[in-house]
Order: sequence, then C-alpha cells, then structure tokens
Amino acid sequence: MHPTSPRGRAIRHLHGDASTIVSRGDQIERLGDDMIESAALLRDIADGAAGQRGLAMDELREVVGEVHVELRRAGEMYRPTGPVVRDYGTAVAEIKPRLDTRADACEELWQDYLRAPGYREGERPSFLTAVDADGSEAADQRALDRGKEAAYDDWLAEAQAFDREYDTWEDAFEHAARNVGDVLDGRIEDGFWDRVDGFVAGALEVLKVVGIALFIASIIVGGPLVAALSAIVAVATLVLTVYQKARGDTGWKEVILAGIAVIPFGSLGKLGSRGFADGVLGGLVTRAGRSAIRSEVGAVFGSGSAAFRFTGSGVEALRNGFSHAVRNHGTDGRLVDSLARFFTGKASGALASGKPADIVVSTLWTHLGRINTGLSWGTGQGLWSRAYDGVVGTGR
Repeated sequence: MHPTSPRGRAIRHLHGDASTIVSRGDQIERLGDDMIESAALLRDIADGAAGQRGLAMDELREVVGEVHVELRRAGEMYRPTGPVVRDYGTAVAEIKPRLDTRADACEELWQDYLRAPGYREGERPSFLTAVDADGSEAADQRALDRGKEAAYDDWLAEAQAFDREYDTWEDAFEHAARNVGDVLDGRIEDGFWDRVDGFVAGALEVLKVVGIALFIASIIVGGPLVAALSAIVAVATLVLTVYQKARGDTGWKEVILAGIAVIPFGSLGKLGSRGFADGVLGGLVTRAGRSAIRSEVGAVFGSGSAAFRFTGSGVEALRNGFSHAVRNHGTDGRLVDSLARFFTGKASGALASGKPADIVVSTLWTHLGRINTGLSWGTGQGLWSRAYDGVVGTGR
C-alpha cells in the first residue's frame, strides 16, 4: 500500500480536466450576459416599453412582474463568477502535469524501495539471527541496509516535491474559492420573509408530530387539557398553512385539509353559537371551558408540587404530575371510556348528555378520521387528500 506524503496527503493524480474547467467558466460568463440581457427585455415588457399592445401582452406583463429584477441579480452573480472559474482552470492546466508527474515518480520510487533488500534503521525484525559485527556477512548486511535507506530517501525527496506542487494547487483553489465568495458576498442573502418562510415550514413539521401525539392521547386520555392543546395545534396549523398559501409555498388543497382539522364535527348541532366556537378552540371560549382547563392544569401542577414537598425529589414530582396528566377522565373506567372515544369521538359520560345528531355525526366523522389517519401513516396520503385530488384534481 502506498503511504501518504510527509504532510499526510494521498499521493495521486489531480482530478479534473483543465480544458473542461476553462470551458465551464466561459459558459458561466456567457450565461450571466444572457441573463442580464433577458432581464432587460423583461423589464421593457413589464414597463410597456416593448411597443406591443394587446390582451396577451397585458397578461404577459402581469406574469413577468418583478421577475426581471431577480433575473438581473442572478446574471450579475454569474457573469463575474465565470472569469474566476476560467482562471482556476488555467492554473490547473499548469499545475496538473507537474503534480501528476510527481505522483507517478513517487509510485515508482516506492516500488523500488519495497523491492530493495535490507532494512532501514529500527525496522529489522527481532527474530533474525544476529551475525558477527566484524564478519563479511555483517558488512554485506550494512551495505544492503544503506541501499534500502537510500531508496527511501529518494522516495521521501520526491514525496516532498509532490507536497510543494500540491501546495501550489491548493493555493490556486483557495484563491478561486475566495474570489467566488467575494463575488457572491452580500448578494445571496435570505430576506426577512424568507427567514419567516423557513421558520413556518419547520413549525408545521413540529406541529405535525405534536398533532399525532395528541391524537393518540385524545383516544386514551381525553380531558379538557388534551382537547385544548389539540385545538390550539389545529388552529395554529391552519393559520401557518394560510400564510404559506399567501406566500405561494402551498396550495388550496393544504389549506382546505387544515381547515377540516379545525371543525368540531361532533358539535355541529351548536353551529352559530358560542358552543360551536368553544368546540373549535377546545373550550377556550366559554367560562366553563376555561374553568375546566384551569382546574386540570392546577391539579397536574398541584400533584407534582405535593410529591416534591413530600419526597424532595424533582423526578418524583415530574412523575406524579405526568401520571395525573395522563389519567383517564371517564367515570366508567379506562377501557370503556377509551373505546367510547375511539368509536364515537366522545367520552362515555358525554354520550349520555349529547344530542343524537351530534353523536351520529361524531361517530361517522371519527371513523372517517381513523381511515384518514391510517392512510396518511401508511401511504403518506390520507383519505381527505385522496378525495380532494379525485374531485378537484392534483396540483391545484
């Protein structure tokens, strides 16, 4: 195996074809010029200076808008980048033959070193039989060792020369990289709304995971706190999705699906009343709903603080508060209440006081929701998404 150079580099040919790099630099420069010229033409069209009239041109001007500004900005980055790439290609044309020659020489000298008999100082195996230091055999051994050492020194000198050529290439590469950085410095920078777009996209991914966790909790645990958190997540998802639609980052399909998630179909009988709005926002609208949420939050924190005062352990406080938070809220036991929530979307106690129409709608919508969620997890496209594509069409 060929060793690395004295500076730890792999000794091999320099990758890349100089003529290809030079040609690519010319292409980039020409592309920059073409983009700037095209931007000027688009600007004339947008300003009505092209001398053409008609409905088609009016629509074209509307489409063009301010595209010419971004196109010119891109052209002004491409055009000066081309000469930088071309100069680097010229440097490669000068350096590559010398560096490749050094690499070939290193390979040949290394093979000569491996074939040479004898040992370098400190490399002779301990199991070899010692010879008389004053005998002719010892003299022959020393002569072979000197030849081995000389072969290594020849390789080392060539490897050091390879490092010097590599330094020359590395300087050329770093010079080109700095120049490209200077060209692009300050020109490619996300604006305020671009950063907001990135935050919103990340927030929606987080809300998706939180929504799944709350979906499971709503079946097993339920209660006013889970309902409120689920409603907050649904409304936040809708608001952020509407923002994305306004920014052109998503379509009406995503807005409609997010809107469906907000509607409390089990409370349609209260449509137009504060009760319906209370269902949308998970109990945050009415005094009774807020009181239930405060009571549960107080009970969770009270349970945790009581455990901390009794044990002095923060872990026990968290454990006790968490166990209180995930307690079942049904009066008929966890199994009965969880089954009621799974099949009807309502707790077993709420079924006794609920309106028949609300129970029917809630049950039907709950089953459809289970199908939607199952398809989403299994294929990435839920029932509502498939229905939208079937009625409206994809990509709209």
